[in-house]
Amino acid sequence: MFPPTTTPHLSGLFLFLLLITSVSHAQIYKCVDENKRTYYSEKKDACKSDAVKMNVRSQPEHMQSPKDSAAYWGEQERMRKQRKLQEDYNKKNYEPRVSTRPKSLSGGRAGNTNQSRCNLARDILSGAVGHSNGAKTDDYDRRVAQRDVEKYCSN
Repeated sequence: MFPPTTTPHLSGLFLFLLLITSVSHAQIYKCVDENKRTYYSEKKDACKSDAVKMNVRSQPEHMQSPKDSAAYWGEQERMRKQRKLQEDYNKKNYEPRVSTRPKSLSGGRAGNTNQSRCNLARDILSGAVGHSNGAKTDDYDRRVAQRDVEKYCSN
């Protein structure tokens, strides 16, 4: 009836379609045994007590039609734009602004040389460096820095 080369292909297609239809029409029953354990079966008579037929969907919920997909991606794009606007607003209003401190000569460290001590003292006076714990530079710090400038910067 069919040429010999198409028969295996048609047989394979027939088996594939048979398997697909049997899976899509499966009946699932929820059963509870005497120990109050819940289990599921494809056969109603496997349940000794009342079997509850479960609603099995042929297509998973996460599968969407193209119309739903377009709506989903449109919503994702709208939310992305909203997040971007919120981030821009937060950066503008809440993030610390770039400080206008002068450039540090010492990098905040005093070495063992008079020049490095001089540079640190000048940085303290100019406001380029401060305390590592974030405390503000007070009058005492400025007086000590002024003394160090007089002591170490007289080359």
